[in-house]
Amino acid sequence: MNKIYQKRTLCGKNLTKDKMGGFTLIELLVVVLIIGILAAVALPEYTKAVEKSRAAEAMTLLRSFVQAQKLYKLANTQYTSDFTELDLEMPNIDTANKRFSTNDWVFTMEMHDLYPSSFSIFAARAKDGTAITTGDYKYGIRVAVASDGSETWRCQLSSGNGVVPKMCKSIAGSDGVIK
Repeated sequence: MNKIYQKRTLCGKNLTKDKMGGFTLIELLVVVLIIGILAAVALPEYTKAVEKSRAAEAMTLLRSFVQAQKLYKLANTQYTSDFTELDLEMPNIDTANKRFSTNDWVFTMEMHDLYPSSFSIFAARAKDGTAITTGDYKYGIRVAVASDGSETWRCQLSSGNGVVPKMCKSIAGSDGVIK
């Protein structure tokens, strides 16, 4: 018979069921274990990166507030404690509580009635516009503007509390000061 028409198997041999190619259960378990270890290492870094981007959003809005306050002071010789008097377009102003909120942050402005030459704005971390009160994400960014216009930026636990939470240490320095 002509060799061209003969049926051939792989490598010229018939493979039995025992010799078929594939992965063993141990090999698959090792691959799954390696993927699990890589995910365990990458997930905390991913959450830090997400929080840093959210903090950057808050700092951008805080810079806008500070600039609007300084422009207001140039026109009126003092700062204001009312968000609506600033030359900013903000859709979620709660005029009764003197707050402004986004999905990720709640902004409150603090000013002493007797000293309208300085103010501070605190951005508290929020979820769906409601401030987070427990857990790792209970922190905020505070900007204090003195009467001479100098600014102090801090990441801290709450507006009146100087404790630096763990999340702030990844956003700012170990002392919570943002430079």
